[in-house]
Amino acid sequence: MSGRDIFISYSREDRPAARHFAKCFADEGFSVWWDATLQAGETFDEVIERELKAAKAVVVLWSPRSVQSRWVRAEATLADRSGKLVPAIIEKCDRPIIFELTHAADLADWNGDTSDSRWQAFAEDLRAVMQKHSAKAAPSPVAASAGRPPAGSARSSAGAINGFDRSRAAASRAGYGQDRGFVGRRGPSSAPAYDESNEIDTDDATQFYRSADFDAFKDEFHCLELTVGDKVAKRFIINPLGVKIGRTAPADIIIPDPRVSRLHCKVELAGDQLRVHDLNSTNGTYVDSKRVQDEALLDIGSVLQVGNVSLKHEVRSGAKA
Repeated sequence: MSGRDIFISYSREDRPAARHFAKCFADEGFSVWWDATLQAGETFDEVIERELKAAKAVVVLWSPRSVQSRWVRAEATLADRSGKLVPAIIEKCDRPIIFELTHAADLADWNGDTSDSRWQAFAEDLRAVMQKHSAKAAPSPVAASAGRPPAGSARSSAGAINGFDRSRAAASRAGYGQDRGFVGRRGPSSAPAYDESNEIDTDDATQFYRSADFDAFKDEFHCLELTVGDKVAKRFIINPLGVKIGRTAPADIIIPDPRVSRLHCKVELAGDQLRVHDLNSTNGTYVDSKRVQDEALLDIGSVLQVGNVSLKHEVRSGAKA
């Protein structure tokens, strides 16, 4: 997916600042997308999501207004999970706690001079993130010629595995297995297609499973598995904080199905089972074809159905992952 260099996330009240940043980025030679470029008739949430995922870097402008914006928080979370968040503080504020440990350029008293050393350092940070993104997106010539997935692909013989939200882990040491979401569309067959573009690369996965943060899961962990044909296409680890399933951010597992509500249900650990809470979804949440009334237990081997997607509850070992 090709896209602009930079996506700007900001609060509506900070629009003049966003406009100035967009101009300065353009002067630096960057291509920029912000919602002022939306065309009449476009569905704004779909366009924003598409442009955010396609951008090489996401600049979040933190201010007392933006920290209160659910949209900005959601965009920052998605950018952080994909490793392309480059935040800037444009006014003194208390950032959301999961982003307090993420470095942010302090431009609160920046006067707009692009020769300022702080601006130049910020621009260099952006170039580094974009270069890293381009390097990861480029296919390996050797792998491509051999007809195999490129080096760094998230696909492995054990199936696709979850990402790890390092910022949340650093804040609470409990953010295991925050997933980058199931992103895709219905294919021509009855099974949903899936898109690997948001999955982490194998090297990052290896670092996660070898880290101390995985100790709690080295014996076994609960997960929801999406199966396409007879293969596991996606595996979502249920972390100690639980995960929310929905059609868009801030859901942890994103299923872009029109039958799925924006925040559809929550799944959390409950001993040897999972507990499913329906979040007042329009079309209902189902466990083994039975509609959930408020909440229900999901036994190992049972199937959770959300919209047109079915997810099976399994327990896997660290070695299996």
